[in-house]
Amino acid sequence: MLETFVGQVRWPSQSCRVKLKFNVEVLIPDMAGKGLTKSFYQTRSILIYASLYLLGLYLNQTSQSPKLRAAALGFLFPGAGLTTVATIPSLLTFILSSCLIPLTLFAWFACGGVLFPLFLWTSTAGLSAVLAQDTLFEPASYTWAALCALGVCYVTFRTYRASQAADSRREVRNQWLIEEVHENQTNAAEVAAPGSRELDLETLRFVQWFLELGLTDENDWSYHDIIDQFQTSAIRYQLYETVYSLGMYQAHYAPGFHGILSQSQRNVIRKSTKKEVMNFWKWESIFGKFNAHDWNPIKKDNIMVTGYILQAIGIYQNNTGDNCFEQKDSLEFVVTEGSRFKTNFQGVNDAVYNNMVKNPYTLYPCEPNWHYTPCNLVGIGGVIVGDRALKKNNCQKLLNAFEKSLEEEFSSRDGTILPIRSELTGFTIPGLCGVLTNAQNSYLCSASLPHIAHRNWALARRECIRYEKDGKGKLIGLVGADKIDPGNYKSGEGYSYAVFAASAAEFGDKKLNRDFLDRVDKELYPVYTTETGALRNKGLSTIGQATLLRARIGGYQDWHNMLNAGPPISALSGPLLVDLKFPDVLVAKAFSHDGKSLELVLYNSKTAGYFTLGLDRLTPGATYKGQFGKEFRASAKGTASILATVDGRTQINIELVA
Repeated sequence: MLETFVGQVRWPSQSCRVKLKFNVEVLIPDMAGKGLTKSFYQTRSILIYASLYLLGLYLNQTSQSPKLRAAALGFLFPGAGLTTVATIPSLLTFILSSCLIPLTLFAWFACGGVLFPLFLWTSTAGLSAVLAQDTLFEPASYTWAALCALGVCYVTFRTYRASQAADSRREVRNQWLIEEVHENQTNAAEVAAPGSRELDLETLRFVQWFLELGLTDENDWSYHDIIDQFQTSAIRYQLYETVYSLGMYQAHYAPGFHGILSQSQRNVIRKSTKKEVMNFWKWESIFGKFNAHDWNPIKKDNIMVTGYILQAIGIYQNNTGDNCFEQKDSLEFVVTEGSRFKTNFQGVNDAVYNNMVKNPYTLYPCEPNWHYTPCNLVGIGGVIVGDRALKKNNCQKLLNAFEKSLEEEFSSRDGTILPIRSELTGFTIPGLCGVLTNAQNSYLCSASLPHIAHRNWALARRECIRYEKDGKGKLIGLVGADKIDPGNYKSGEGYSYAVFAASAAEFGDKKLNRDFLDRVDKELYPVYTTETGALRNKGLSTIGQATLLRARIGGYQDWHNMLNAGPPISALSGPLLVDLKFPDVLVAKAFSHDGKSLELVLYNSKTAGYFTLGLDRLTPGATYKGQFGKEFRASAKGTASILATVDGRTQINIELVA
């Protein structure tokens, strides 16, 4: 289990198959939200604005040039100089520029385009000078000076009051956190023994849909939500989430099944590097970094690619033993036809490590200039699986600094992990997410910082869930992004329920997991059958489908164990099922308990019948027993093809004949 020392790294020992236990380390630390790095950037931002404010006022009051005076007033606020010009064209321009402020700020937030608000601010100041006449409307100067000063004072006061309230919440939360975590752990389901589970046919139908997605042609995007490639609906997230979900299925249910399952994951990893997916980085580099020539998507920042694909490749390689992505130039990121960047698993792993080491926050940006904590939690998960696959110890080098930054720089005083922080200014965006934050972060922290994961789950479970008269759980207090599916930007509570269902599974709360799955499947996004027989939730995004699949197949500490341990040695060395007729045959279980035999549980998707199964990694030339005790001999390469009858749940044990 994990060693638990207060204030020190909690790092997995050899066994990850027992319940984790925590005590005082789940408490919210005194230093939560008191980071020095963010304070430095916030202070710098305030001083820069104060300098602009004073310089603008000084020039506005002392200059003899009306044009310079008008432009200088624009230093205080975008478009302010237009109001002192006070002509109909200038006032109309001020109204237009004011309407553009939220749009430019959104562009800055959505794609890192800091160029847009900077251009608006400077261009309106310049336009004020162009439109200025011999006389100016003098009251505008005093009005803007007062408004801006009052605005800064108001924001400062509200921030101070919010910090005081968060301090109080921290004290209250710490009074019950240990007891709440203990109760959650005591009531949690047992950690499933490797090879003890199988999927039912209904759940396999949901797995089938993602296998189909992974087997589509490299230019087929029909299984995806195509909206934009900058924010949360981007195709790259849909592809990465596919690997995470199929990887969990493979790790815990079917490590002895490669073939189309492994092929699907390889396909989507490679698909995520195509131009249709990666071209966004060209525009983010131009508008966010003022970089019009070097669009390498892994060298600097961009954890929303590097961290995610590192975790995807690490999960795949650790589950299968396939090191194809370690080969030189096995990955080619295509930003434009003329901007192609070749690397491999090792290169991506090094990029993530180097970015974390060099960034003063340890966590590093997604969009240029914006740090997203969920992306960095995915990234540190990638470091964990990268260490296992590549025999590194990067996570041990990083984790202390990562945890310190997460607690002090990216948390509020009450212990709530903030979703975002501006690298340039040090400030966050308040109210971006509500109850979804704690549940999502509890899942993402599970592998790397399990004590913080259990803290966040305790917060989410106690503060965000109410049990109705029928005994079923319901989410309360949903605000803002909690009511939007990030994968298709449609309004609705279903995605939040999917995240909570997945977290409930990870923390062993079977009842809550079932309650929330039922609510999604029967009320919010009813399940329907596709033309191929797969199951899907109507109206839910592909990202939401992937989250729900992990909620359906997950168990206590499954995500933690997959990233930190993976399948046992016997499963990684035993016989493999590598060929079957898909989707006519679905695999509920493929597991080698001893490294010599293979336990299969199959279902027919349509009609029962005889199906050919391809086997590999058998002992060359050895004799095996298959279905009904029928014997067959492995080839000199350790392969074989057998004919099997599949009718409903069909268990087949492939056993070596002594």
